[in-house]
Order: sequence, then C-alpha cells, then structure tokens
Amino acid sequence: MPRINRRGRYIIGLLVGVIALLTVAGWLVNLYTEYLWYDSTGYSGVFSTQIWTKIFMFAAFGALMALWTAANLYVAWRFRPDSVPHTPEQQSMERYRSALDPKIGWWIAGVAVLIGVFAGVSAQDRWQQWLLFSNSRDFGRVDPIFEVDAGFYVFELPFWEYLIGVGFTMIVIGILAALGTHYLYGAVRMSGRGERITSAARWHLSILIGLFVLMKAVAYYFDRYALTLEQSQVTNPSITGGGYTAITALLGAKEILIFVSVLAAIAVVLFSNFWVRSLLGPGMALGLVLISAIAIGGIYPFAVQQLEVAPNAPQKEAEYVGYTIDGTMFAYDMGDMQRTDLSVDGTPDASILATDAGTVPYTRLLDPSIVSDAFTQKQQARGFHDFNDKLDVDRYVNADGEVQDYVVGVRELNPAQLANQDWTVRHTIYTHGYGLVAAPTNRVCDSGPYFESGSLLELQESDESAVEDGEDPVQSNDTSSTCRSTTDFVEITHPQIYFGELNDDYAIVGVPEGESPREYDRPSGGTTTEDSAETGDEEVDAQGDAYVTYEGEGGVDVSSIWHRLWYAWEFGETNFLLSDRFNENSKLLYHRTPRERVERVAPFLTVDGDPYPTVVDGRVVWVLDGYTTSNSFPYSNSVNLQDATMDSHTGQGATQQESQAINYMRNSVKATVDAYDGSVTLYKFGEPDPMLEAWNAAFGDIVKPESEIPEELMQHLRYPVDQFKVQRTLLERFHIDNARVFIDGSEVWETPGDPRIEGAKLPPYYVLATFPGQEDPQYQLTSNFSPRDRGNVLSAIMTGRYDESNRPVLTLYRLPSGQVESTSQKHQDMTSTPEVAADLKLFEQQGTTVQWGNLLSLPVGNGIMYVEPMYLQRQGSNEGVALPLLRRVLVSYGDYIGYEESFAEAIESVVAQYTGDDNAAPPPDEDPDEGEEPDEPAEGEVPADVQAALDAIDQAIADLKKAMEDGDLAAQGEALAALDEALKAYDEAKG
Repeated sequence: MPRINRRGRYIIGLLVGVIALLTVAGWLVNLYTEYLWYDSTGYSGVFSTQIWTKIFMFAAFGALMALWTAANLYVAWRFRPDSVPHTPEQQSMERYRSALDPKIGWWIAGVAVLIGVFAGVSAQDRWQQWLLFSNSRDFGRVDPIFEVDAGFYVFELPFWEYLIGVGFTMIVIGILAALGTHYLYGAVRMSGRGERITSAARWHLSILIGLFVLMKAVAYYFDRYALTLEQSQVTNPSITGGGYTAITALLGAKEILIFVSVLAAIAVVLFSNFWVRSLLGPGMALGLVLISAIAIGGIYPFAVQQLEVAPNAPQKEAEYVGYTIDGTMFAYDMGDMQRTDLSVDGTPDASILATDAGTVPYTRLLDPSIVSDAFTQKQQARGFHDFNDKLDVDRYVNADGEVQDYVVGVRELNPAQLANQDWTVRHTIYTHGYGLVAAPTNRVCDSGPYFESGSLLELQESDESAVEDGEDPVQSNDTSSTCRSTTDFVEITHPQIYFGELNDDYAIVGVPEGESPREYDRPSGGTTTEDSAETGDEEVDAQGDAYVTYEGEGGVDVSSIWHRLWYAWEFGETNFLLSDRFNENSKLLYHRTPRERVERVAPFLTVDGDPYPTVVDGRVVWVLDGYTTSNSFPYSNSVNLQDATMDSHTGQGATQQESQAINYMRNSVKATVDAYDGSVTLYKFGEPDPMLEAWNAAFGDIVKPESEIPEELMQHLRYPVDQFKVQRTLLERFHIDNARVFIDGSEVWETPGDPRIEGAKLPPYYVLATFPGQEDPQYQLTSNFSPRDRGNVLSAIMTGRYDESNRPVLTLYRLPSGQVESTSQKHQDMTSTPEVAADLKLFEQQGTTVQWGNLLSLPVGNGIMYVEPMYLQRQGSNEGVALPLLRRVLVSYGDYIGYEESFAEAIESVVAQYTGDDNAAPPPDEDPDEGEEPDEPAEGEVPADVQAALDAIDQAIADLKKAMEDGDLAAQGEALAALDEALKAYDEAKG
C-alpha cells in the first residue's frame, strides 16, 4: 500500500476538518433558526425543554457508559500480569502492548468517549419517556392482577425497561472490554502451560457475569408487570392482556426464575474464586439459569396451555378476557357508551318520511369529497386559488336563526398553480388566500352548491369558462346569480389566509413605513366577505386588484442581516441576502400548515388528520383535535393507529396517521391555529387526563384550561373523527361484553366497505339529524356495522356527538338481527333497479362518469332511510374540466326505492309507492287479436316493448342475486349476460 506523504496528510486532514466544520455549522444554523421559529410563536419553552432534556439524556447516559467502559478497561490494564509466557500467541501481542502502553490513558479515554457518544445519541431519543417518568401521575385505576395504578405502566414501566436494556448493554460492553484487555495483556490465554486466567482477571470477569445474571433477575421482576401488556392468542386476532396461562403459569415461573437468577449470580462469583477457581463455575450457573428458563418459563406454561387451557378455553380464559374488555372500554373513552336496541320493522311505515321534521329536512346531499371542484371553479378569484381535495362540514346559525350544517372550505393560495415562479413573485407578492366559503349541505342549486357565505360576486358569462381553463377571470358587478348569496351570514374581519392546508411555502411580508402594499389580496369588490373585512392599509391598482400588507404578530423577524444570513443558509437561498424586498418590517412566515404547527408546539400530541376551518370572533381559525396516546395501559387492546383510521378519505384531503401501536387514546386537547397570524392555542378538553397533566407539567403549563375556550369556538367543536374511527375499529369486537361470546367470535362485526372505492372502508359522516332518544337535531358523527362474513345486513349504527354541556356522548344503536340491509347491499339494490341500471348504461355510452356521493343510513320512524346522491361528470371536454353535477338522488326506505332528480322528489316517490298513491301507468292491455294492429299506447302508458325490456332486466337481476347467494359462478355469468342483453333491448325500445 503506497505511503501518503506529509502534504497529502495535511490535505486529507484539512478536508476532514472542513466537512466536520460544515456539518457542525449546519447543525448550529438549524438549531438557531428552530429557536427563532419557536420564539415567534410564543412557545420557546417547548423548544428549550426538548433541547435541554436531550442534552441531559445525552450527557447522563453518555457519561455513565463512558465511565463504565473506562473503568473496566483501566481495571483490566491495572491488574495485568507482570510477565507473560513466551508463547507465539503472546509474542504476537507484544507489539500492540508496546504501542498502547506509552499513551494508555489516552487510548482508554478515546475508546470510552467513543462508546459514550454512541450511548448518548441513543439515549437522547428517549427524552419523552424520561419526561413522563419524571412527571408521573396516578390514573386512579389499578390493574386487576397486581393492583398497581395504571400510571406505573404508562409513565414508569417503559423507562424502567429502557434502563434494564441499558444495564444489559453496559455489562456486555464491560465484559467485552475487560476480556479484550485481559487477553491483550496475557491475563487470559488460549494456549500455553499453567493457568490460562489470572486471579485478577477471574475476579473481574466473574463479577461482570454475576452482574449480568443479577440483571436478568431484575428483568424477570419487571417482566411480571409486562404480562398485562402481552398478546393473548385466545382469539384471532389476538388481544392485549395476559390470559390464564400467562397469569397462573408464566407469572409463577418468572418469580421462581428471579430466585434462581439471584442464586446463580452469587454462585458465579463464589464458585469462580473460592472453589472451582475457573470459568467452569460461571458456565454451570449460566447453564442452570438457561435450563430453568426453558423448563419453568417455557415447557411448563406450554403444557398448561395445551393440556388445561386449549380444551376449555372459554371457561379458563373468560375472566382475563373480561379484564381486557373493561380495560379497553376505559382506555379509549368508551366506558360511558350508551347502548340502545333500535326498534325497526322489516316493512316500515314510509309515510313518516313526508312528515318527519328531525332528520329528513336536514339530510346531507353535498359530498365534501366531491364538491371541492365546484368550490374551486366557481369560487376561484384567480387561477392560483384552490380548495382542499376534501372540504369540511361545520354548523352555523344561518340568517334565519336556525342551526344548519354547511360544507365549508377556505380559498387558499396554491403556489404550484402560480404561472410565474419567480422568487420575488412567489414569496413576496402571492403570499395568502382569501376568505371562507360556506354552502348548506342540504341545498342544491343548478346541480351544485348554493354559496351562502363568502362567495365571489357574479362572474361574466364569458369568464365562467375562463375559470375552467385556469385563466384569471374578469369580475363583473352583476350579482343576479341564483346560486350565491350577495351577503354573508358569517362576518369575517380578517379574511386573509396566510396559514392553511395547501400552502407550506415560505413568505416574506412587511413593507417600509409609508410604502404601498405589495401583497396581492383579491379582485376589489369581487367577494361578499370584504364588506366586513378590516384589512388595514389597502390599495387598488388600475386593473381593480387589491393589495394589502400583513399586520399580524406571527412570523420571524428578518429585518436584520444576521437573521437573513441564518435563513439563507437554512433554505439554501441567496435572495435572503441579495433581494431588495427586505426592510425594517420584514417577517418570514414558514411552517404554515395547521397540523404541522400544532405538532411542533405540542410534540406530545397525536394530531387529528382532518383539521377544519371555522370563524371565531371574526377570524378564520383552524380547529384540530389533539390526542394523548400510549401503548402501555394494562389490559387494554392494542391497535395500529394508521390501520384503524384508514378509509376512502385518507390521503384525499385527510392526512394519514403514522403507523404506531396504541392502547390508550384520549381527546384531551382542542387546538386552534389562526389562519391570519398563525398563532397556536391549546385548550384542555373533557375529563382530567393524567397523561395530559404529566405533559403539561413537563412543558410548563402550555395548555390552557377548558374554561378559557371562547363560547363561539365551543359552539363549533365536534366529535373527533380519528378517535371515532379508532373506537369504531375496536367496537367491531368490543361491543361484546360477554367474555365467552367474545372468545367464540360469532358476533364479530366489520365496518362496511365504501362502494365507490374497492378495498377502502366507508368513512364516517357528520350529519345534522335526530336519532332515537334525541329531542332535537344533533350535529353528530355516524357510521355503521355489518356482521363479519355476512356483509348484506346491518348490525348496528354508531354515533358520536357533544351534548349541551359539550361532553362527548357515544351511542351504539343495535338493530334486530337480519332485518335491515347493510349499506353495501342497499347500494347494490338501489343501483340495480331497472331505471338506475338503464341510466348507468346510458351514461357509460355517453362517456359520462358517475360519482356516488355519501351513502347515509339514518334512522327515521321505524326504519332506516338510505340516501345516496348521484353526480355526473362529462369526460374529454374542450371547455376545461367539467364539474361533477348532482343530477339524481337515490332514497331507499324498507322495500321502496326512489330515484329522482331531487331529494324531495325521491322522498315523494318512496311515500307514493308505500301508500299506493302514485301515478304509475297501469299495466299494458292484453295482446290484440291476431291480425289486428296494436293500439298506440295512451299518454302516460309504458310501451309494450319498453315494459318487456324492464321485465327482462328485473328477471336478470333476480337471477343474479340468487346465483350470488348460491355461490354459483356459472349462473352468475349467465345472469350477467342476460342483464346485458336486457339493457340493450331497453336502449333500443327507448329509441
């Protein structure tokens, strides 16, 4: 290998130094800019708590590991033999000893520091465990086995387990360090005459091995408590919490193993140094521990499981499964869930639909996941304005003084849609969106939303298509549109949206005193919102565009060259130093999405994936639900948060949760993010939560008491959607409160699939409705269940809402077995009727896409009303992107299905079918005599060929259903072919 000369070594050293310097500098820049951001939000204490806790963990565990390593290395070196045998093995070690001895202190320190750094880096990731451990609280609920408060499991046990892991690591490193040094200096030899290990080395190594075995005894002690968190295979899938074998066999085994391990630890030291005087003693002691662990901790529990439990699982496991049922209901805040048997009839009285005043008038028709395009194209002031893929639902008191639920969306700036991507334009001119737009969920206007608040004023007809083409529309003062209100029922004083879900680009705001505003705001006079807006200094240019200046408190001060230098490095952008846009009032806005801001100021919270905007005191604020979670609550079933919250909305406007196991979840925090200045406020909510109290103490009381929640905000709080989804997942099994039935698994439910998206769950829906037991319409979240492996019937309906005192109310309405069809089955029934099937075939031929809206199942009278809107969207138009238009509504109640252009007409159709008071044409006359020409059908009468085609469609559908029930694939294929022929005949008959 060629030798590197001195100059080469200098160059390499210089390069290594530069790389190290740049790495450290980058870390320091990131650290300081993080501090500046936290300081601008008023949560600098959160930043300092994290940093100092990480430093403490790094220093404490790094120093402990370094000192331990150094001590073992020094002891092994200090008690090295004075001389070593002249064997080839030892002669090969001599050159290493000669190199180390002159600077042995430096070598020991270097190795110790290196190991300490690795240990410290690993330890700092446990900063959250330490904060919970040091701020432990009691839950006031004990586990059923050890009768220890749940706070020990949630706050203390995870950190104790980490400390045990650290202890094992330290001992193993000590053994390796000692053994390596002893071998290097001849205290331990692999060959040669005489003793192959010195007395000092034997004492040293035996003590370390004894400590390892003793640490195993400590681990066994804490493993006993972990039995309340282990997975029991009594059901499939498994549940959390030790069962009969774990508690009656394995628990006793671990207590015996504690005793065996302590004896073995003592034996290792005594036998190695007083009797056997070799490592044979430690080997025998370790063998005893290993054999005991296999026999007592493995074979014995296995025998109990196979011989005693397996033949009598329901009897043996029922008690422990009951513990898991109770613990799960408590940990997920379902302990007070109301259970109601819903009385429904297989043939309900459909006439109630015509008179119902609690649910039918409020039935939601607009689907927030579909009408986003309509909001964007009809409420897009400029081509770069956009609405989220999935809008939200909120309720307000409308202009008539009535509570009404609305589809709401924020008109945000989408930087990706800016035609000019120049740095100055992107970051200093187009900085924000404008206004909140609301449309009643139950009102359809011209096959789309009716914009009741926050609307643009009327666009000229020629400019409607321009919006569709993504161009900037020209505003008109014509306000004659029938699908938008010219006034707002919600007054917004600060309509500028600087913080939202679509724009996470940074913005530079602020102008020198006396200079004109330069941030684009809106077309002047173009929206209903500006009547109540308090925008401060505003200027309108010759084209009629209004410009404003940000006047909020939020944002990082970048008026100084030093701050701009930091951010030039952080963002890799030289314009922070070169641009003339910076001045004494400049501020930098970044980390602008609501969910990210809450996660950063409250790193201990799991934040709901679906923030929603509302108006409080004239300001648009984003409301987010914050959850405290744990995976250490005793006898509570563990779920994967990501899997439990996945449905057809996930990733389509609702953020996917991280994959993490949890077995405790409480919605203890309501958070708001001001859409204008980005200020984050955290409020306690609900019953006292020990986890929140611990975190709040750790971070210096950053969460405000519930009493400080503004009354106007309280009126817009809603049952949290991700918690509801988790509860829904658990209730698929944990609705069963009888442990033996739970084990049997015969009454397990499942969440229906979304008929629109294969493989995705049906999402829960917010509705304004009056469910059984409720006196007035309630704003609530609802979903339903079907029996597992029998998805054609409905088992239960689940709702979550807040009562008059804003306390959560979870209700499970159980339905009579087999009497009500499921949502998926009802969707199939409704879309398979001759009229619907024929239209679907026609739409397909016309190149029109059918999008099904939210499929609602709502209790009304003594039955379940199903509602499913049909949206139609043209394909391949030269006029821009065609909007989904709500053209039909399907309503089903009992055996009757209404399929009309409006919800009211569909209701009338169902009622008419039930009462017999319909205008359906009488059946056609009998066939005319042979040789006679058939009469022309009378007005309102169905032509004979059309009726024949409809009858053929009915028969084909009936045959298909029977074939599916029988599982006859051949018959299914024949029925599908017959249905296709019948549909073709229908098309030909209709001409």
